[in-house]
Amino acid sequence: MSVSHRPGMHDAHRSHPNQGPAPCRSLDEHLAEFDSLFAGLLTWLPRLYDPETGGFYYALSSRTTPRFEPDIESTCMAIRILAQFDLLESLPPSVRDHLIRFLQGRQDTATGFFLDGHNEMGTIERMRGRALSAATDALKMLESRPLHPLPGSAGAGSDHLKHLMSPRAFEVWLEGRPWENSWLAQDNIQAQGALIKLLPPEQQAERVGQALRFVTERQDPVTGFAGGGSPYVRLSGAFKLALFCRAFDRAVPRAENIYAATMECLRTEFCEDACWLRNPLELIEVLRPQLGPRPQAELDEVVRISARNARHFSQPDGGFSRKPGSSSPAPNDVPLGLGLAEGDLNASVQLAVIARPTLYRFANIGAPQLPGSDECRRAFARS
Repeated sequence: MSVSHRPGMHDAHRSHPNQGPAPCRSLDEHLAEFDSLFAGLLTWLPRLYDPETGGFYYALSSRTTPRFEPDIESTCMAIRILAQFDLLESLPPSVRDHLIRFLQGRQDTATGFFLDGHNEMGTIERMRGRALSAATDALKMLESRPLHPLPGSAGAGSDHLKHLMSPRAFEVWLEGRPWENSWLAQDNIQAQGALIKLLPPEQQAERVGQALRFVTERQDPVTGFAGGGSPYVRLSGAFKLALFCRAFDRAVPRAENIYAATMECLRTEFCEDACWLRNPLELIEVLRPQLGPRPQAELDEVVRISARNARHFSQPDGGFSRKPGSSSPAPNDVPLGLGLAEGDLNASVQLAVIARPTLYRFANIGAPQLPGSDECRRAFARS
């Protein structure tokens, strides 16, 4: 199925660098060039660790800017990178314990949510859901757990669950999402997954089914995308929907249409956000079991396009930035950095934990070890 003649799909980006004949290089060569971008990642990461608090800063400039502190999401992202490269188990016990105390100390005793005290994340609904999921997962990786009941347990955080208590309340909440931005609206829905899982099974199933019906009614019958925005924004909304479906073992509605539109977007649109490199890869991976095997030529094409796009986000400090040439100062509406040309944890976790292993799986090639593991271990040992 083609969506190339759909008005507005890619007319504004005819000069996109993915168009035209690509150099005749093997997948091994593309992946080798891609891997060269990660040469400094594992020596950059320990520089973000704060031994005083036990958390991680978002970017190097955040360390030297008094208004910024280590934060929950950045710390959870750093833990995911360490786990990805088998470095978590080799952390010194003192560092491991400090990480656990950092996350446990961010849990609000009254509501059960994990909140940074130095920023406004507590006022942003989707951030509460994101941090709840990220912190509980990170503590599990560290073989620990929250100190206090989670939201919904014995009334904890019940005020933040009111929109899930009845079909009408949830309908009003769904209608109130910013549907002019497909990515943001469906990120709101996906972030609710952690809260929906706290509901009794029957109510949980009801809310999941209601959310999927709501989105399905708004899907474009050609692309399968729901909500507004540029092609990559709409693709990213579909990605969030796919994650929501995977979390509850549900089929993604209009999966074949979404896959075709995703391939068209990759081929024709400029990738101007590191998330836009990651999102289609994981979207395709979530869709593959539902759709069946994809032609290897198409997967090879995805590898080549993505490997080329990755170089836009590589920074001299060893990390990756959200934008070509600049970090995003507030990646999820919470200010964490200065927006300089530097690596940040939000982008780096996308490339290291999701994009890299996915590309190697698509290519049916084993991912080699990254350089810097020993130096990373030594850096934490000195902390």
